This record gives sequence, C-alpha cells and structure tokens, in this order.
Amino acid sequence: RFSVLSKALLRARGNRREVVDKILEAIKQKLADSHIEANVTGREKNLYSIYKKMLEKNLSFAEVFDIYGFRVVVKDSAACYLALGALHALYKPVPGKFKDYIAIPKANGYQSLHTTLIGPFGTPVEIQIRDADMHHVAESGVASHWLYKDVVEFHRMLVLPGRSAKSVLDAFRAVSGGDIAQQQQQHHHHHLSTPQSSS
Repeated sequence: RFSVLSKALLRARGNRREVVDKILEAIKQKLADSHIEANVTGREKNLYSIYKKMLEKNLSFAEVFDIYGFRVVVKDSAACYLALGALHALYKPVPGKFKDYIAIPKANGYQSLHTTLIGPFGTPVEIQIRDADMHHVAESGVASHWLYKDVVEFHRMLVLPGRSAKSVLDAFRAVSGGDIAQQQQQHHHHHLSTPQSSS
C-alpha cells in the first residue's frame, strides 16, 4: 500500500506545483494589499501524513492529496487575526473548519489559527496562521523555545555597545540561573565528599 501511495504521490506532485504557486501568489498578494507583513509557505504533505489522514478520516488518496496546505507567519497575535480576516475575504471559509489555538492553546503549548478555505477550482486550502514565537514552539517544542528565547536575550545583551565584561558575566548569570564558579565548586565538592566503601 505504501509503494502504491508513493507512486501516486510522485504523479500528483507535478500537477500540484502549478496550483500551489497560484494559491501562494494570491495569498501573498491579499496580505500585501491588507498591509500585513507575512512569510507564506506552501506545506507539502509527506507520505506518512497522507496515509494517517486516509486511515483516520476514511478518505481516498485523491481526497487527502487534493488538500493544499499553507503556513502564514506574521509579527504578532493581533496580525494573526488580521491575516485570518484577509484570507477569509480572499477565499470562502468552510463552515466548522476553523480552530483558534491562540485563544485556547493545545496542552503542549501549541498556538495557531487553523482554517480551511475553498480555493480555486473548488480545492480545499488548509491554512495555519501564527506569529514567530508560536512557530518556534510548534517546530521545536516549548522547552526548546524557552531555551532559544534565553539565548536570544543573552545574545542581545552581549552585543549592546559599552558593556563591561562584568556586566556581560552578570547577564549570563541572570540567564543561566547562577554563578558558574560556585556551581563548579559544588560539583567538585560532591566528587570529593563521596564516602569510600570499606572492604
């Protein structure tokens, strides 16, 4: 079944490119006309996600593959809702196919607006709209996101002009949660104070 799917996928990808490019251009143009800065990408469905959706929703390959996916990344959550409005004006939304994971995030911290629209030739167009922070969480997970935010903040503090070495070290301590020398001493102390086993 998987090899049959992969052959069908290769055949269908050729025709898809044209449709994806047409929708991509229309989305970019609509957002630009609405003065919304955005990074818009088409999302190619991989074999596994197609197969999973076919099983879950009892759909044929054509029904799943005919869904075009796009991601819109904007500057903040307010812009997410503006982009949603603009895209709902571009293509008609499918009733009952809108989810607001920004107002009500998923348990794992995932945030995004999901909507399905009727695109050109009646093709369903799935769109995810999120800001850069939400995108980072979606791609890397919450823990990784906070680490990334700390690194970005630390880097920002490092590159400020006129910083002394002491203020940079203090900044690092604030971000890393403590004194490095003290942590090294404690680590060394633990190794020294390990009781010897008596034979």
